Amino acid sequence: MNTILLLNKNFILLIFCGLSIFLFSLDQIKQNLHILFISKLQNYISKSVNTRLKSFIVGCIASAAIQSSSGVTAIAISLLSANYIKPKDCLGIIIGANLGTCLTTFIIAININNISLLIIIISFLLYIIIYKYRKYLILFIYIGLMLLGLDILNKGFNEIINNEYIYNIIKTNQNSNLLSILFGIFSTAIIQSSSGIIGIVENMYDTNLINLTCAISIMLGANIGTTLTGYIATINTNNNTKTIVNRNLWFNILGVLLFILLFNQFINHISYIQNKYCSNNLKFSIAYAHFLFNLITVILGYIFFNLFIYKLANNKKA
Repeated sequence: MNTILLLNKNFILLIFCGLSIFLFSLDQIKQNLHILFISKLQNYISKSVNTRLKSFIVGCIASAAIQSSSGVTAIAISLLSANYIKPKDCLGIIIGANLGTCLTTFIIAININNISLLIIIISFLLYIIIYKYRKYLILFIYIGLMLLGLDILNKGFNEIINNEYIYNIIKTNQNSNLLSILFGIFSTAIIQSSSGIIGIVENMYDTNLINLTCAISIMLGANIGTTLTGYIATINTNNNTKTIVNRNLWFNILGVLLFILLFNQFINHISYIQNKYCSNNLKFSIAYAHFLFNLITVILGYIFFNLFIYKLANNKKA
């Protein structure tokens, strides 16, 4: 009994400590990227989205630059509210942004022993020596901390695996795809970061805490949950902006429904890629699944774009 209690205390401490460091670092990375590129992005977006293809590409590039689809959504909505871009361009940017944030999940999937400590030490030493580039080096310090948080989180997951009682509870409840999708939706809406939730899922799967079906289901839910944060950006805006966010929500819901219909084929494909290319690092399986989901849905969004912009008013550039 004392051993079980000790394990409980260990995994609770490790998980909350790792989770805190990971989520704080991820938020700081996004904030710093936002500060560094926000003015350039606003100018770039307002001047570069005169066609459907350009709006999708700009959304993808912008979200890759600041690693936040919610941040890109907020920028696009603010530009729409000021009549700098048209509603159809705004929606194209927001849909395209889904693809750009996939970069974070691949960074999180890096699995090199002690790389987090090396990044922190080297970046901090350069931060002290090279004053001119401090605003860029601070990003690498936070990247190192983010990976360190995941390392600690992994240790917590391993403690759970060693605790037969808690491990069995998780194993019993992971077989419901609906519950996993709902968990992905609400957990992402709470922490306002799909890449954060998917990063945690990558580590849960890599430590065999959950199976592939559960991990993919949570990932699908996270792609719906991340759209809910866009509603914050529509406060005190016109009906057009609210309509844009609603249609982005439906775009992601329809994408998830499509993949639910093709769920077994999707799982089989990811399993094949995993066994052939990334059996030594299961995190890449989830990162690849996240990328493939967003790539396919963004392509479909581009093809059927006219259905999503139906009856949208076309604001003229101020």
